[in-house]
Amino acid sequence: MQPTAPDDSGDRVRYVDCDTWIGRGVGNRNVGGVALSAADLLSELDRLGVAGALTYHVLAKEYAPAVGNAAVLDEVSGQPRLSAIWAVMPDHTEEVPPSDRLPELMLSAGVRMARMFPAWSPQAHRFSLEEWCVGDLLRALEAARMPLECDFTLFRRGEPPWPDIYRICHLHPKLPVILMDIQGRNNRTLYALLKQCPNAHVQTSGLNVHHGLADFRRHFGPERLIFGSGYPVKTLGGAVLQVERSGLSDDDRRLVAAGNLERLVGQAALR
Repeated sequence: MQPTAPDDSGDRVRYVDCDTWIGRGVGNRNVGGVALSAADLLSELDRLGVAGALTYHVLAKEYAPAVGNAAVLDEVSGQPRLSAIWAVMPDHTEEVPPSDRLPELMLSAGVRMARMFPAWSPQAHRFSLEEWCVGDLLRALEAARMPLECDFTLFRRGEPPWPDIYRICHLHPKLPVILMDIQGRNNRTLYALLKQCPNAHVQTSGLNVHHGLADFRRHFGPERLIFGSGYPVKTLGGAVLQVERSGLSDDDRRLVAAGNLERLVGQAALR
């Protein structure tokens, strides 16, 4: 994936967002009932000079993965700056394709990013992250090196399920895992996890502690930070500003803003 913006030239840092959605969300005070199309998303990217974005359809989270995954392909068709994310879940209820076929279906559709919503909140998918439930899915994604965004639908003081995250990363060491909205003060546990799980990555805008990106870089380097805004629930401009004012060097910001994400999605392939 190499999306480019019309003004993407010179020394300006190039941004590609790993964390957006389109559709008509419900139940959120900021965007509930507002329909966001691919054209709307592109308009926001243009306004801020962002090169491209990966996006899922909100129906994949709030209604059914199969419906939303089909819808996002229709939305991004013919839009080279947008790439689809598919929502994934275990196949035991036959709501989604068999896990062993999923990576092939994704890659043939041009999809190189998966996202799961395993939390127990009303708008998430409510499945266990124990290996006996989700192991087949994770093994299939791992075999294809398919990056997996893990969204636990955390709120401001939500605590990530650390044992689950550790188990996923430890049992599937070749699976690139991106932790979404991990929250700033959780770095006191996050850093311990990252030291033991080199396949774990962190979405930037969720790491909202003061000087959080610079401190992360000091401990782990810039290669495991993935730029993501959470748009439209959160502001895309704010996510860009966070990286721009982070104190990271130009080279580091280029990795965080797009390079790390493009490296991960570029590795996804059948083996």
